[in-house]
Amino acid sequence: MTSRLCEIAGFFTTWFLNLALETFYAIFRCRPRKQICGENILITGTGQGLGKLLAHRLARDNNTLHCVDINTALNEKTGAELRREGGASTVFTYTCDVGSLEGVRELGKQIRENTPDRHVSYLFNVAGIVMGKLFSEETEEEMEKVIKVNLLGPMYLQKMVLPDMFRYSGHIVNVSSLAGITPGSKMASYAASKFAVRGLSQSLQLELDLLNTHNVKVTCVLPHVTKTGLFNNVKAKWPLFFPLLEPDWVADQILVATKEERDQVVLPKMALPFFLPEHLMSLKVWRAYSQLMGSDLMDTFVKIRPE
Repeated sequence: MTSRLCEIAGFFTTWFLNLALETFYAIFRCRPRKQICGENILITGTGQGLGKLLAHRLARDNNTLHCVDINTALNEKTGAELRREGGASTVFTYTCDVGSLEGVRELGKQIRENTPDRHVSYLFNVAGIVMGKLFSEETEEEMEKVIKVNLLGPMYLQKMVLPDMFRYSGHIVNVSSLAGITPGSKMASYAASKFAVRGLSQSLQLELDLLNTHNVKVTCVLPHVTKTGLFNNVKAKWPLFFPLLEPDWVADQILVATKEERDQVVLPKMALPFFLPEHLMSLKVWRAYSQLMGSDLMDTFVKIRPE
């Protein structure tokens, strides 16, 4: 009984100290940030959108970049741009369907051949797709594709890089979505995958705590709809509180969260309080609340992005 009481007291002490520290950082904006320089970095979805923007930012500090996308033409264009800029020490491009286990295994083999003396120290899981259909209209093949790319891809890639990260060090960044906290209509498979990515990140963080492993970090980023073309033509119902986000700003915030080694970040931060009432409402009332907040934003969606 005494040990249990000590455990409870230890928890509340940790909670209080963490709350005090987070408050201090929020007021004085002085959270420590590490540098990402000279690292061996793997980024998915670099053909366009956030993946491409992150690659351009990470290429500025002599990092070696492994750029992955299923669209060869777009990915090669990104690689050419990065090489012209000259900030990265080396840029490798790979065509890979991250939702394919065999494809990821081949990718791992190619990365080891290209950088045999280095391990992947940073993994940015950015690649993602959405169908934008009612669940009843989405085919089984489309559902499977969304789950493979959005969920199994990050899982396969984490399995690939974790052994070396455990041995040396590393940081995994998973891009989830606000749909991983509260879903909307016409995104059942997408929301399911993003809920799962959030759960995957939190579970891995718990396992790192269990193993007392401090040299591997996991960051989960949950942005609102970002204007990359993935959610083409959607409309924000309450733009003051839930604005459609600018891709450059989101890319910057992902890097800030990574450098600060944040466990989880919601973008924009002002959206977070709106999710708190969920635990005080019945599911029926929560659905009405979600509709009020704009869960039907996919009603105007028009798919234009190639996958």
